Amino acid sequence: MPIYPVELDDWLATPAGQRLRQAEQAVAAEPLRRVFGCQLLQVGAWGPADAFIGLAGTARRAVCDEHQAPGVGFVAEDWQLPVASHSVDAVLLPHTLERSSEPHQLLRECERVLTGGGRLIVLGFNPWSVLGLRRLLTRGAWPPAVEQLYSERRLRDWLSLLNFDVTARERYYPAFAEAETRSRRRPRRLPGYYGGYLLVAVKRVHAVTPLRRLWRRPERAPIGLAEPTTRSRL
Repeated sequence: MPIYPVELDDWLATPAGQRLRQAEQAVAAEPLRRVFGCQLLQVGAWGPADAFIGLAGTARRAVCDEHQAPGVGFVAEDWQLPVASHSVDAVLLPHTLERSSEPHQLLRECERVLTGGGRLIVLGFNPWSVLGLRRLLTRGAWPPAVEQLYSERRLRDWLSLLNFDVTARERYYPAFAEAETRSRRRPRRLPGYYGGYLLVAVKRVHAVTPLRRLWRRPERAPIGLAEPTTRSRL
């Protein structure tokens, strides 16, 4: 348990939380603008309900969360979505996997509700970063409500098994705030330098080839038996 229990919404309103939200909105803006179709579903509230879905150009947008809050479209467990199969063009998971009691089932639900070619956008924290180390030292108090961190490589393996292809990746939230401007000029390649990552995965579309009816060959008489003939003898 955290030493200093803090509600997630209260933490996101702090200077550190606002800085994180600004970095996440900036990194998610382009992938959300590239979402085409009618339906966008965000599973799990992370700050204001329209902080992310307002950036998308889809005709319909909704937020699903386990608790009722302003802007939440409907309440449901994240691993049991009351959404029709193959009906959503994009799903956004803002640190939802890290707060879910059933992360594997949550990904299966995303695969189920997405259409062929639909996009899954995931925001996650890097467990091997300075942020991840800070979370261990504070016994999970930073950020609050996050149960488990999953590495980018581990998430890629899960997505590959669940019929997804990762098409884009972005890293954000550098270890030191004053290094943001310098990091744009010279990107850091250290694995623990960036505290967060974004993955975009596309659901695979399997082409169905119709089977042709095989031509039935005429049956041949067994070897050694005389074939019948219709000729009459004189």
